[in-house]
Amino acid sequence: MIKGELGPEPIRYYTEPVPANLKYLEMHKDPFPTPEEAQVWFQLGDRRKTAFVPLRIVNEANGTVTASLLGERAGKILVSFPPTNFGQTRFAALESELEAIVLETP
Repeated sequence: MIKGELGPEPIRYYTEPVPANLKYLEMHKDPFPTPEEAQVWFQLGDRRKTAFVPLRIVNEANGTVTASLLGERAGKILVSFPPTNFGQTRFAALESELEAIVLETP
C-alpha cells in the first residue's frame, strides 16, 4: 500500500474560493510546451515559490497572477492556480507572507 504522510489537521476549506492577485518577482514564457503558459516566481518571506500558470491569469501590466485561496491548514493558506501541461500548482503560505504580495483582490 502506498500512503503519504498526513498533515497535523484536516484542511478547512473556504465555502467559496477567494481570488487574489499575487505580485510576482519574475516571469518566463519560454521554453514551454505551448505559448499559453508561463512560469512565475513569488517571494514568500525568506523563500521563493514557483508556479506554472496559464498566461490568461497573468497581468503583465501590473506584474500579478490571479490565484485562488482555497482554505487553511496548520496556520497556512492553501494557494492554487489553474492547471497547465505541467499539472496544477498549489502551495501553502503564511497569511503574513501572502499579505506582503497581494496587490488586490478582484
